Amino acid sequence: MDMKSLLLLCIAFFSLQLNAQKLEYASALIPKELTDNANAVVRYNEENYTVNSQNSLSAKVTTVITILNEYGLRNLNTQLYYSPTTRISRVEARVYDKMGYQLKVFKKKDFRDVSLADGFSVFNDDRMLYLDYTPIAYPFTFVMESEYHTSNTAQMPRWSALSGYFVSTEKDVVRISYPDGLGFGFKEVNFDPKFDIARQQETGTLTYTARNIAALKREEGSPEFHKMSPMVCFRLDKFSLEGVDGHASDWKEFGKWYHDRLLSGTDELPEETQAKVRELIGQEKDPIKIARKLYQYVQDRTRYVSIQVGIGGYKPMKAADVDRLGYGDCKALSNYMRALLAVADIPSYFTLVYAGDDSRRGLMRDFVSPQGNHAILAMPNGDDYIWLECTSQVNPFGFQGMFTDGREVLVIKPEGGEITKTRTFAEQHNSRLASGNFAIAEDSGITGAVVTRSKGAAYDAVYRNERLSPKDKEKFYKNSYANISNLKLDKIEFRNDREKVEFTEAIQLSAPAYGNVSTGRIMFAVNALNPYSETPKRYRNRQNPFEVERGFFEQDEIAISIPDGFAVEALPSDASLKTKFGEYECKIVKQDDKNILYKRTFLMKDGSYSSAEYDEYRQFCEQVARFDSAKAVIYKKG
Repeated sequence: MDMKSLLLLCIAFFSLQLNAQKLEYASALIPKELTDNANAVVRYNEENYTVNSQNSLSAKVTTVITILNEYGLRNLNTQLYYSPTTRISRVEARVYDKMGYQLKVFKKKDFRDVSLADGFSVFNDDRMLYLDYTPIAYPFTFVMESEYHTSNTAQMPRWSALSGYFVSTEKDVVRISYPDGLGFGFKEVNFDPKFDIARQQETGTLTYTARNIAALKREEGSPEFHKMSPMVCFRLDKFSLEGVDGHASDWKEFGKWYHDRLLSGTDELPEETQAKVRELIGQEKDPIKIARKLYQYVQDRTRYVSIQVGIGGYKPMKAADVDRLGYGDCKALSNYMRALLAVADIPSYFTLVYAGDDSRRGLMRDFVSPQGNHAILAMPNGDDYIWLECTSQVNPFGFQGMFTDGREVLVIKPEGGEITKTRTFAEQHNSRLASGNFAIAEDSGITGAVVTRSKGAAYDAVYRNERLSPKDKEKFYKNSYANISNLKLDKIEFRNDREKVEFTEAIQLSAPAYGNVSTGRIMFAVNALNPYSETPKRYRNRQNPFEVERGFFEQDEIAISIPDGFAVEALPSDASLKTKFGEYECKIVKQDDKNILYKRTFLMKDGSYSSAEYDEYRQFCEQVARFDSAKAVIYKKG
């Protein structure tokens, strides 16, 4: 090969290398303040949405994210969802190494196409494209570009300046264009001067640009991410939902549209079923007692499945079909219960809610749009409502539990929608009341019995235990009494009072060695059956506010007996605490030479607090744990 040919080959190779390298994707170029506390960094994100008409929205999205370590892999979003009303026209992905050299290119054909059937869904026509990518080294940069079109404009996209805890943002842009006459609106949430976010609004176009936002570090007790991250919600007064056009500028209008277009005509029942209902009711006139019977009827005859076909994601299947098939999703079962109550001339209302055991997320009162991920039923009771969770076959009548308690919901009435709040369990109502006894043996072994009555959220945490297998039951209670080594559960009995919504556990237990034995003395913790040990993590420089989402109240009264021939040498002092976070009191009384009475009350308040209050809260929890672990000493006489 002559020198000229070699030179041309080198130039071609060098040009190819330059084309395959994106220097701006090199991970070394990320500012240090964006890698601190970060597992991933969004280098660049651009979302362009165009509202073409009431029933047409187009989107182009480009995301460039650098994954710094294996923990950041969970922030690698390679999924795209589509359905008969949402079509993906283009998707492409590229992977770059830490120097910015291109490693792989993925076209649409390389993405897996799967159904979103989840095992509960009888019908589901939603599908997903996703890329199953396994990195060969960290850090790496992933680029994904996509375009799609949808006829659904009821649920407009939301934009967040951060993607999650431990993820930074270098630059993120959202741009939405919209025509006149559709009633475009938007709402900014969690905006704060500490976030560099610029808004630019022109006729028919709204743009937000976020720059250099450092990762939020998730700390123990931190609020849910949606309460921390700055985001913008968009909406239209005139919208389309799975081919059904709507118009709503307030919740009353929205509820009216939902009732008339999605609920109307779905509550008809066969005459045979109506006759069964009337027979079941008999001569009963009390609406609450009638509703209890019908609620049990639904629990006995139906089961929950998911239905996500077309407008089935929003519109309930017909009550007659639920009656015939014996199953339905949350919308269908709530609507079925509504239809049964209507036979008895008892009004009730379909209700939309954000459900979840761990987060009391409510609907935004000042932002009208399709919201919620679950449906329940509201039954008027004086000036209040009885809330019915119709998907559960075991819930007591009128008991929501932690799944839908204490949050804003939309009650849909024939005349329109009404925003209200479901029942919030006050701390005193989340109660655990225990009484019992235990005896210390000469070898420090322990035998005891305790009866515990739980209500409110405490009921919700334990009432399903009666359905546990023997193996899982033993595992649960050995974990509950983990402070007692080599525990043996001699007897477990339950009583579930569904009318009072009270669950009683009667436990008999024993263990060969509970206390510490030394030179004729036994030292043992007086609170053997319910010690508090959840000491919050220490932070040198706490950044986030924190929440105690559900407070509780505990009351214990335990009789303790010591073995013959022993005497009490020392007892813990009485203790009392009263703070903004809660109250604690314990009293230990020597009744006679053989018997001690231990009495304890503990109130933990729920609330939201600043980061500056965290150390004080942690100190309160530490003090409670220390008092609960206090020990008595007995000695062998003679």
